[in-house]
Amino acid sequence: MNPHEIGQDTHRVGDPGPATRALIEAVADLSTTRHAEITQYMTERISSEIEAMSTDRPTRRSLAQAAEEGVAAITRFLRDDLEEIEIPTASYSLVRMLARQGFPVSVVDRSNRLAQDSIMRWCLEVLAGLSDDAAAVMQAGVEILMKLSAGIDGVSQKLLGVYEAERDTWLLNRNASRTARIQDILAGRPIEVGDAERTLGYRLGQHHLGVIVWTDDIEVVGGDRSGTEWNGLEQAVTALAEHLGRGGRVLFEQFDEYTAWAWIPLGTVDRIDPSGLSGIVAAWQRPVGVAVGAPQEGIDGFVRTHRQAAQAREVALTSALPGPRLVSIDEVGAVALMCTNLEWARGWVGDVLGRLAADDPAAAQLRHTLREFLSSGGSFVATAEKLHLHRNSVAYRISKAEEQIGHSVRECRLDLENALALCHWLGAAVLAPDSAGPPSPG
Repeated sequence: MNPHEIGQDTHRVGDPGPATRALIEAVADLSTTRHAEITQYMTERISSEIEAMSTDRPTRRSLAQAAEEGVAAITRFLRDDLEEIEIPTASYSLVRMLARQGFPVSVVDRSNRLAQDSIMRWCLEVLAGLSDDAAAVMQAGVEILMKLSAGIDGVSQKLLGVYEAERDTWLLNRNASRTARIQDILAGRPIEVGDAERTLGYRLGQHHLGVIVWTDDIEVVGGDRSGTEWNGLEQAVTALAEHLGRGGRVLFEQFDEYTAWAWIPLGTVDRIDPSGLSGIVAAWQRPVGVAVGAPQEGIDGFVRTHRQAAQAREVALTSALPGPRLVSIDEVGAVALMCTNLEWARGWVGDVLGRLAADDPAAAQLRHTLREFLSSGGSFVATAEKLHLHRNSVAYRISKAEEQIGHSVRECRLDLENALALCHWLGAAVLAPDSAGPPSPG
């Protein structure tokens, strides 16, 4: 082939003449002899631009194998003027691996685009050195680009279809396996820790913070976003984890449509400040309830912190306090244990508080003042500052409260604090609606 022969090629684009065909075949022949060079270029480009494809050794090996077989398939496609590119087995294997590892579809799509761009760049660079006839080179280049674009686009569509099918199967199996493993752990059944951690994608040998989130708003759980993976409950847990500054992967388990369980990994941290989380939850516009346990360690801690979150949630569901809100086991530990039988709890509250257990505004005001007084160490001054009252007003209310309970608030202090906590969290559920109310406080 010489420049004169190429110049005589006047066939239209899409129907290459002999000279254009000869250039295309020359590019294909060179791709055969320089196969390893193209494969390395493609592999390094994809792995350098997609971090997820370079950090995992098995994935990188699978990528290299797919690139090697893919370049060979493209060479045959160009050389033999085939109708479509034969997709190598290694390409299918790589896509299925990415699906099973949970990589988003964007990773698959981007790797396909980078592979296409890499082979096209190489072809055009080689083509430029095969002839001095710019028109012939341009025509051959257009033919190669059009043919590769159509062929690789078909490959991409098929691989994305394989990815979606594999990911659907993987998610179904993974979710079922993960749910089964979580249930095994919570039920105290024996497990193999390594296998369980691989199934959960979560390390059990650390401190955990059990969290339960729930809502009755269908928009929070994605009811208005059909066909997407958007989940407001999962976003809520993620926000809490980010606030705690934990970089590990949260274990999130959808319990039902409106409720989810989660475990936030804490590593070696064994203490958190729930008040900081309360501010996060209070700022949410959507009504999402949050219950959290206390940090607990190991497999036993995984179980215990979840049960504590469940106890805190029981208090929240029984409570008449408005949401959205966060309820921590640290705040309601005793209340959680006592609210399992509301009839007994109501009777006990009545025994401890007497007429102060009445479900009316006047009694509620006295209970609130007394609760703040006890939490302030029995200081009239500190209580007055918290409630923005005069010290004498606080003293008057405490005196009235003592009249209702029948003894000094310095006596049976623990019972008083627990009874007042029950009233605060559970409200009418443990109050006595038929009780005669105390005199109006000042």
